[in-house]
Amino acid sequence: MKNSNVVRQMGIYTGLWFVLTSISISIIIGGVSMGGLIPLGLKHYTPTIINYRVFPEGGLIVMVIGIIFWIVSTNFVSIWSIQKYSETNWDAEIMKNDMMYVIEDRLSEMHRDLLELGLEKNEKN
Repeated sequence: MKNSNVVRQMGIYTGLWFVLTSISISIIIGGVSMGGLIPLGLKHYTPTIINYRVFPEGGLIVMVIGIIFWIVSTNFVSIWSIQKYSETNWDAEIMKNDMMYVIEDRLSEMHRDLLELGLEKNEKN
């Protein structure tokens, strides 16, 4: 596994995350500008120029859509990034061989320990 591949994939993920977050924030700001905070009882946090919009419920819906878009898109990018990284850097045969090496090493240690215990037991008798 090369460090350059890790940095590159991390950069791609971070870039996509920032783009999708910017789009989501733009959608949420659009909802606020439609008066989306008014139905939530946050009229005093809404700028005065938009306090008397005709369709504040629509603004709330747009804000919720922006939040849902952010959650879904960032999760999708995260899953896509992990999948893309694993396709290029994980080989099943290498992983299998590494696991088998560790298992064989542990088994040989257990075998030695059992032999030593058997020899100690025989010496006591």
